[in-house]
Amino acid sequence: MGKFNNRTADDILADMLANARDDIDKRQGSVAHDMLAPPAHEIEMLGWELEAVYLQGFLDTAVDEALDYHAHELGLERKPAINAVGFADITGTNGVVIPKGYRFISASGIEFSADNAVSISNGIAKIAVTSLIAGESSNIGIGELSDHERNLVGIDSVTNNDIFVGGVDAETDDSLRERALFKARKPITSGNANHYRLWATEVEGVATAKVFPTWNGPNTVKVVLIAKDGGAPDQPIVDEAIAYIEKERPIGAIVTVLPIKEVALAINATLTLDGDLAIADVQDAITKSINAYLLSEADSGIIRLVRIGEAILDVAGVLDYENLTVNGATSNVQLSAEQVAIVGEVTLT
Repeated sequence: MGKFNNRTADDILADMLANARDDIDKRQGSVAHDMLAPPAHEIEMLGWELEAVYLQGFLDTAVDEALDYHAHELGLERKPAINAVGFADITGTNGVVIPKGYRFISASGIEFSADNAVSISNGIAKIAVTSLIAGESSNIGIGELSDHERNLVGIDSVTNNDIFVGGVDAETDDSLRERALFKARKPITSGNANHYRLWATEVEGVATAKVFPTWNGPNTVKVVLIAKDGGAPDQPIVDEAIAYIEKERPIGAIVTVLPIKEVALAINATLTLDGDLAIADVQDAITKSINAYLLSEADSGIIRLVRIGEAILDVAGVLDYENLTVNGATSNVQLSAEQVAIVGEVTLT
């Protein structure tokens, strides 16, 4: 219960009946009872609505549009979703011109638009394309581009020889709130470490950053970027962060902007499972559980073997484990300040 929703309809009805004259019938089914019961329910609902409005008045508890207003007062805006980019690899008839805006389609139905007009030469063409929808779902793997809008004669095949990257979902409430609270609570002055972190996180696709002042002598600053999944951002996001920080930095500062270095952990273990469960039944859940642990330790600099074991045991159906190793060893994994652990190959028997 909160500040305004701490009374139920029954509580409110009891209070109203208590305030009514004692010489009237207040029993259930009486005129007084039946006339006061509906308003009691409405007053309860009003309490819940007042509680929601009250919570929207604070940065710590506001959500959605109300949170946007709080962030705006601090000079921050929610980072929008951005589109994936990549290259379509085409085979076809020499001289055929693929116009700007021509659409290509992935196996999952995501459409991409040609950034510029390109002619097929020597039977092939490589065309820069951008997804028509924004978000992480627009990132596709090698070979997933498979079709085109088919109103152009002379295209024999469509594919993509490289992954498409750069697609990022719109900023979540938690991420925006974290940035707003950081700006409100941390001293940010011209070019201090907090300022560089703020600039970095204003770039779409960057969740947070580590800042290392004077890392290579006076006036040098290193900014290490981290994506929302705890790993390294895609290169287009890194390039955008470099350009943005270069524009905002104080005169004379020598700034190096890099993605966090990912350290893949190869995990092996022998499991005891409940009942008729097979390894395939728990493999994905164990991988997700270990990944959640690694994300929680992104700033600690150490990955503990016993905690990985706990993450395995947290999965329903896993009774016990043995022979647990990480990268072939039974010791903790030490990380530098510029490294982050990610789940590599998980081998379970």
